[in-house]
Amino acid sequence: MKNERGQAMVLVVFAIIALAAVIGLALDGGRLYQTRREVQNAADAMAMAGTRVLASEGCTAGANLENRVCAAIVDFGAQNGVTHDLTAGRIEAWYVNKDAARLRNACVGLGVPNGTTGVEVTAQLTQTTTFMRIVGQDDMAPAGNAMAMFGPVVQMGGGILPIGFPVQRVDDIIGSGNMEFTLFEGSGGICRRDGVDCPSDPPSNSQRGWLNFNYMYNTDYLGQGAPLERTISKNFSNADLKEWAEFGCPHPIFAGTRGALPPYYSDGDYIVGDPGTRDVTRRTICTTYMNQTVYLPVFDYIYERGDMQSTFGGQEPSIGWVNSFYYHIVGFLAATIDSCSGGGSNGTIDGTFLYAVVGEGQIDPGDGIGSGTSCLPTLKGVTLWE
Repeated sequence: MKNERGQAMVLVVFAIIALAAVIGLALDGGRLYQTRREVQNAADAMAMAGTRVLASEGCTAGANLENRVCAAIVDFGAQNGVTHDLTAGRIEAWYVNKDAARLRNACVGLGVPNGTTGVEVTAQLTQTTTFMRIVGQDDMAPAGNAMAMFGPVVQMGGGILPIGFPVQRVDDIIGSGNMEFTLFEGSGGICRRDGVDCPSDPPSNSQRGWLNFNYMYNTDYLGQGAPLERTISKNFSNADLKEWAEFGCPHPIFAGTRGALPPYYSDGDYIVGDPGTRDVTRRTICTTYMNQTVYLPVFDYIYERGDMQSTFGGQEPSIGWVNSFYYHIVGFLAATIDSCSGGGSNGTIDGTFLYAVVGEGQIDPGDGIGSGTSCLPTLKGVTLWE
């Protein structure tokens, strides 16, 4: 009997140890799962923060830019519970290019290399176990990895004003070092694909076109119907234009490749436009957006119906070609509306382009830091890449 009691006692002890191990596995496993999620969130936040600095301040590549990138990474790591003390917390970062290849380590004093389009971050957080020590597991060190990219926004989901702005004028304004612009209602020639670039000196309605968001043509989405094909109607009423000006474009807009002449570029949206007087729409914009940030589509050239038919023969949308002008969209600008003056055919909108604006939308990383494109006042986006 005594032997049986002794054997039972041994079994009870082993059962208690096994039960403790199971409980420990469950509790520490739950902590491990939760900590892994927190570390991954921290890595996401740090990669986004460092890349956001590149997007907004990428015109000043060098040691100062790296200092700001690293400060953002460390700050967002601390906010998310990961401090780089090399004991409990560890952070490592790299600059990456548009192919997601590592260029070199970040935050080592070598500056931001040319071609950088984003930041990759690995975060690790070591914690002491509680119950798993019973089975010899003293700590756990879950890690998270994230990569973020920045680049010009090539697709926006809406909210854009129906004013096309010529990229040639953007080049002129940047070259002058003055980011102020004026949109004129006045009469003048159209900047055409078979003519000279848009004139530099206002007034001229070639510096803007009222875009018809009822009629967008894009070969990539041909035949798919609304909202991607977006050939909804041929109507170009004042009421529609006023509504678009007040509430922004209700459809996604896709930017294509900016090109020289020739060739034609079939990518991106061709949006039907009308350069006539729409003073009620101009006043709506001035009333609604004064001293606010707005987004404008940028075009490189304007095409006519005949150009579209000959270049995209046999691919015309089911609704048919509109006998009007087609603005080829190649990007987006952020600007503030500063003042308005005049009225009727002489009404103006005055504004200022914004350099460091980071928005949302589908991006194309491009060639990154050092290419010159990172300094253009086009709307840039930041997104998690992997």
